[in-house]
Order: sequence, then C-alpha cells, then structure tokens
Amino acid sequence: MTAKANLEMADDQPLFIIGSVRSGTTLTRDLLRRVPNFICPEETHFFRWAEPFRTPHSLHPYRNNALLKKHRTIDGIDDATFEAILSESRNKAELQRRYIAAFARAQGVIGPYRWFEKTPQNIYGAPLIAQQMPKARFVFMVRNPLNVVASMKLGRQVKIADLFGACNYWLEAAAIYETLRAAYSDRVMCLRYEDLVADVPKAMAEILRHIALPAPPALFHARDAHGEKNLWLSAFTAEEAAQVRDQCGAIAATFGYDLAADLAAAGHAAQGAR
Repeated sequence: MTAKANLEMADDQPLFIIGSVRSGTTLTRDLLRRVPNFICPEETHFFRWAEPFRTPHSLHPYRNNALLKKHRTIDGIDDATFEAILSESRNKAELQRRYIAAFARAQGVIGPYRWFEKTPQNIYGAPLIAQQMPKARFVFMVRNPLNVVASMKLGRQVKIADLFGACNYWLEAAAIYETLRAAYSDRVMCLRYEDLVADVPKAMAEILRHIALPAPPALFHARDAHGEKNLWLSAFTAEEAAQVRDQCGAIAATFGYDLAADLAAAGHAAQGAR
C-alpha cells in the first residue's frame, strides 16, 4: 500500500473516545481493540492543547512530553518519523491522520482498516476535531463524579490533590460535551461507565452501531468488567463528599446521577450541606 493510500484511509470515519480522565476510556479502548482491522495507537493528545498548531509554543509538548515519547515507542514511531510527520502536517487533523498512517505501517497493517483514538483530554479540542475531520464520530465517557474525583485524590493513575481541580476535570469535560452534543447530535454518543461495566456486550454493540462498524459475534462478555467499587466511600471525608456534591451535583443529575442520594445512603447527607 502506498503512503498516499494509507493516509487517505486514515480519514475513513474515525472514532474519538473522549471525556474526563478516570471514566472508563481505557477499558473501552481495550475492548474495541478486539474488533478486527480496527486499530488504535496509544494516547496522542494531539487535540488536547489550545495553542494553534505550528506556532512557537505548540510543538514542545508533542516533541518533549515524556509520556507521549513513551507512547510513540510503543506505537513503533521513531523520532525521525515523528519529526517528518510534524514537518509535513499543516494542521492537527493532518498530524493525526499522518500519525495513524505511520502507526498502521509500523504495526504491519496492510489491508483496509478503520481507526480510533483514545485521549480523554482531547475533549478540549473536540469541536476542532469535528470541524477538521467531518467524518469523525465521538464516544463521550462519563462516570459518577464522586468516583472520578476520588480516583484522582487517590492518585492511582492521575493525582489531583486539589478537590476543586479534580471536580473541574469532570465539570469541564461535561460542559464541553453538552456543547458538542448540541452542535453534532448525530455524531456524539454518551456512554456511562456504570452502564458499560453492568453490560459490556450491550454497551459495545451500541458503540459499534454508532460508528456503523460490523464485528464478529461473541467478542465481548459480561466478565470483561467488574462492577463499580465506589471508591469515594473510603476516599472522602463527609465534608469532601459534600464538596463534590455541591460542585458537580447539578450537572451530574443531567447524566442520571443523584449525588445527594448517594451521600444520604452513605450517611453523609447532613455533613457540609449548604
């Protein structure tokens, strides 16, 4: 396959998995990687930062971020190849397409393929993705903010000690999703983490329908996920749980989460109430 053909293929109805961190995006990615000829690199973060592409400050994180360099090593993209991709790309969409094409070649993918990308923080650039990549579709992952914020407080993957900051990770993603959904309702799907882990086959079938991608039967099983552990019950004081409720509760309700009821069930209802 020629480089030109590979690049053109890299724009065939891509899927972006976005949302707040600690919301099940990695589990969703790992499950989707089972679908034949549906490829996904490690997180690229190409649309995460707001700096206009190829302006002086825009390229530094792409080139020098230690995590992204590690991801490129996993993907099989050496420094020379990545520098060529940067120099040939005029905008972030071209950067994404060229990277996917190089990733496919590095992985020995020579036949027709579809692709997806999982960087939850790309939520910040989702409107730009939608404009620059008109065939792109999105799955927005959302999870009860009590558990998202608790996970960030515990720092098992992402450490955010400031509860207001951790809440804003969740709130900003939710706010951008609402704007994206209003503008592109047919291209955006919302998936709750709790629904995913409760019925993996059903949730994955919904994603595949959303992107019109057939898949062999029996790829997914109920045992592919465990139920929600509700880490917040042990991670928070009553006052901290109330802070998350007060900061996130109104928007959380639009996704079907009742944080006040959660706190009441845990005996925290009166603590820190406003």
